[in-house]
Amino acid sequence: MNRRITVFLAVFGSVCVAGTAGCSATGGGSSEAVYSITASGSAYADGILLPELTADQSALRIMMSLSYQQLEELETEDDPQPLVQCTKIWKNAYGTDIAFDVVAESQWTEYLSTAVASGTSPDIIPAENMTFPVWSAKGLVANLDDEQFTNYLDLADEELGFNQALMEQYNFQGHPQWAIIQEPAHYYTVYNKTKFENQGQKTPMDYYLDNDSWTWSRFVETAKAMTDVSAGEYGFTGWMLFPYMGPYQMIGLDNETGQATLSIDSGKYVGWITEVYNLYQRDRAARRSYDLQEWRSTFPAGTDAMCFCLLTFDSSSYEMVVKVAKELGSDEFGIAPYPIYDMGGETERIVPVHMEGYSISAGALHPEAAAAYIRLETLVRKNILSKHSSLGYLEKVLTDEEKQMLQDTAGDQVVMDMSMGMGDCYNILDSQLVPPIYYDAHDSSVQAEIDSVKPLLQAEIDDYNSELAERQ
Repeated sequence: MNRRITVFLAVFGSVCVAGTAGCSATGGGSSEAVYSITASGSAYADGILLPELTADQSALRIMMSLSYQQLEELETEDDPQPLVQCTKIWKNAYGTDIAFDVVAESQWTEYLSTAVASGTSPDIIPAENMTFPVWSAKGLVANLDDEQFTNYLDLADEELGFNQALMEQYNFQGHPQWAIIQEPAHYYTVYNKTKFENQGQKTPMDYYLDNDSWTWSRFVETAKAMTDVSAGEYGFTGWMLFPYMGPYQMIGLDNETGQATLSIDSGKYVGWITEVYNLYQRDRAARRSYDLQEWRSTFPAGTDAMCFCLLTFDSSSYEMVVKVAKELGSDEFGIAPYPIYDMGGETERIVPVHMEGYSISAGALHPEAAAAYIRLETLVRKNILSKHSSLGYLEKVLTDEEKQMLQDTAGDQVVMDMSMGMGDCYNILDSQLVPPIYYDAHDSSVQAEIDSVKPLLQAEIDDYNSELAERQ
């Protein structure tokens, strides 16, 4: 439902969305919300009450990377799109269309900065790995605990069910900046079950079921056992062990001040990246070439034994693997948890994730509508999940053991690295640190590679902290 499609649209401007005609509501104000409108116009409106908003208050604008029409095309009876359903409800309740600013993700920051400065900002803006903390530091995001929002969106409302502990990890200067409206997309170990059976090897799921013993050490041993360099077959493939996808953050953030700290040379981080380096360079148990970027097609076609995939009901690269394999008539695949990083002394999983939600723009012209909409979509999503399996397509694919595993690991500790939302750190890592570890044969030390890239990253951190200090 509402699958995350990485389509980059280079379209700017507001696109007005047609909806079902309905009556408008009047009354209400910024100080107190009156919930007297019964939601209608969608099969997922059950039990939802909306606040009264004036015509001006309800003139909502949302920034996104897909057009409404594209989302409509994705929707099926078994796969309803929350935003599409909410748009119908909104039109029925307030008699007004929601407008969308459709902007390519690569241009989000520039577009939003200009819009906020010129007083033409959208109201609701995306919140995800690449937007935090840069948008907060630039003053583009409103605090969700501001009084103008709290009467329309109570983050502590048990009915909404927000993951309070998770959102608090990403507070900025002590204030909530985004509503995480869906569970984070966890990384899982995906493996070619056919290859494991043919080689008589114990699978990642076997280790997990054996007293939760699927650890990094086991992962490395398994990858080595499933590697045959002469045949061009490797135990692991893909980009999901890159420097910004691990159990430890290379960039930390003080939630009270918003100041960032570079931790790339901390003992825990260096230890982890050294393990990754050894897997690729010393053990040669992971595909070490630019071809690893093609894993979305090569892995489901039967090349290599394991990779890490995202899995959530909105964003599932594992679903993609299964569908491609089915189309090709290739091998059978299985899924197991992310390995416990025992080499770092961990006894429980720390899982890298992709997170998505909503923020409200600091320049929002319709703050009441923005808050009311986030509440609405959160409730609609709950109604969708009550009528459809959260696994979607995978409901009929996963085994009972795999389904139980997903339930049992849903509460695993998660980590989101800040580098994607910090200056040019992401590009620096991709161009400077990634090649000598993942693409080419290399014999320098890990510490030397870290030392070479650290000044570049530190300069980005310094610029971020300086800009933040100037705004205070």
